[in-house]
Amino acid sequence: MILRLEFSIPLNKFEKEKRVIELHLGGKTIRQIAPEVKMSFRDISKIIKDYDKKMRLDTNKGEKKNQTKKPSTSSQAFILYQEGKQTDEVKVVLDIPFKLALRYWKQYLKSIDMFEAFEFYQENSYDIPTFLTINNLLKINNVYGKDIVNVLRTASHVNTLNQTYYKLKTEIRSLEHKRMYYSNSNYSNYSLQPLPSNKTNYNYYHY
Repeated sequence: MILRLEFSIPLNKFEKEKRVIELHLGGKTIRQIAPEVKMSFRDISKIIKDYDKKMRLDTNKGEKKNQTKKPSTSSQAFILYQEGKQTDEVKVVLDIPFKLALRYWKQYLKSIDMFEAFEFYQENSYDIPTFLTINNLLKINNVYGKDIVNVLRTASHVNTLNQTYYKLKTEIRSLEHKRMYYSNSNYSNYSLQPLPSNKTNYNYYHY
């Protein structure tokens, strides 16, 4: 009869710690773990506490990493403007000064390439009905955007011609009044007479 003797190789420090964690996760108590790893209750307790602490830290890091960072005030304003909110509404919702809300509004318009349209509206808001009327007339007469410059240039020429016309008309009326005054006036005893053609005199009139 042959007897077989089996010897268990003792675990090193790192293997013992690993085994302690495995048994701990498997629901074993410190009293149940001690005989298997041949360690004191105090050492086993320390290994378990260090492990639990490390797991809590890793969990907290993961939660912080997954938490959504609160957007800045400007980003919140952009979102509200994108939703169609007005400047006074954004001011109230974000509890910020109206000037700051208006600045965010301008920045938002720049981000969507609409700032020039906003500036145009600010400068020409009272003329917009007139512009719309002109736009309708252009459509009715099949005049396109590229022809607007020529239309405006022609209108400018017409305006200049009208001014010149009224200026000349006023001057003509003034000259007519002067002519009538001189023809009907007896203020002077002198009369202007043309010179005879056979005299070589450089004066055009004599008295």
